[in-house]
Amino acid sequence: MNFAETDFVSKRFISEQQPMQHYLKDFFRNGAIIIDIRQNDAYHQEHMKGTTNIPFEKLKLAIPALKQINRVYILVCETGASSSIAVNMLRNEGIEAYNGGCWKQISEIVLN
Repeated sequence: MNFAETDFVSKRFISEQQPMQHYLKDFFRNGAIIIDIRQNDAYHQEHMKGTTNIPFEKLKLAIPALKQINRVYILVCETGASSSIAVNMLRNEGIEAYNGGCWKQISEIVLN
């Protein structure tokens, strides 16, 4: 599945709140970036290898850089609630983003 096909799938078939787990895996395999929006200290204590940490309160400042990189983003946090809010923030800026939910579960989804 390439990004054009993934984009079609994302806009047509994926729920706004909880995208299907297998689509998250496809996004990741096609170059999506996983952003962990937990606080720096929580992230540094334990996180999934290969993720990027941008704490929720700094996410708005990162929007210009995220737009410039122009990738699909999967956002995760402790429970999935804050990442849902963050996804809507990025989508309002024209950035393709999806809620990956809990950071502990995303590794099971994308690495298996």
